[in-house]
Amino acid sequence: MIPIRDAQKRRRAPLATWGLAAANAAAFAWELSLGPGAGAALARVAISPAEVVALSEPLALPFRLLASLFLHAGWIHLLGNLAFLLVFGDDVEGRLPRARFLALYLLSGLAASLTQIAATPRSALPLVGASGAIAGVLGAFLVLFPRARLTGVLPVGCLVLPLRSRAFLFIPGWFALQLTGALLAPPGSAAGGVAWYAHLAGFVAGPILLLLLRRR
Repeated sequence: MIPIRDAQKRRRAPLATWGLAAANAAAFAWELSLGPGAGAALARVAISPAEVVALSEPLALPFRLLASLFLHAGWIHLLGNLAFLLVFGDDVEGRLPRARFLALYLLSGLAASLTQIAATPRSALPLVGASGAIAGVLGAFLVLFPRARLTGVLPVGCLVLPLRSRAFLFIPGWFALQLTGALLAPPGSAAGGVAWYAHLAGFVAGPILLLLLRRR
């Protein structure tokens, strides 16, 4: 299911969530502006697990890890991530100071990237996408709003079916799909270009960071 909205009422305008969505969209617009040279440019900006293990350009390593969180491999990759971010991010942001919400997002993303690097150290595929960071937001949402009502759509061929679910059903189901993908992937590989381990690690990091960052 692709989430469209939830039934939670916003506490305030989710400026940080909107800013992150805009940053991801702006980064993708930059990718599109590169034309045929986009792949080579992405390889220079983003970083692969093999490059990290080899300590290639160590001074640029922090920047490239951070930049990887805002780059995407295509329209579907971007729009899918933005759908999850905009549905779940505003409610999590409402329970945290904005700076701490940004810290949760970025630290979840970095934890996700480092886990993917540890799991697939020989992979030469650049790490791109906000999925790990958004997985952290998803995990935090489940802790805060387990009974939240969700509305979404399920694409089935040419049909788009409307669906409704509760967070305590949908989000663990999403996690189970990521775990299945990781278990079915050959050890040490990023099968199909999907960073399964990053999704899992980001999801686990989110609730831990929420507990650390939330106001007492």
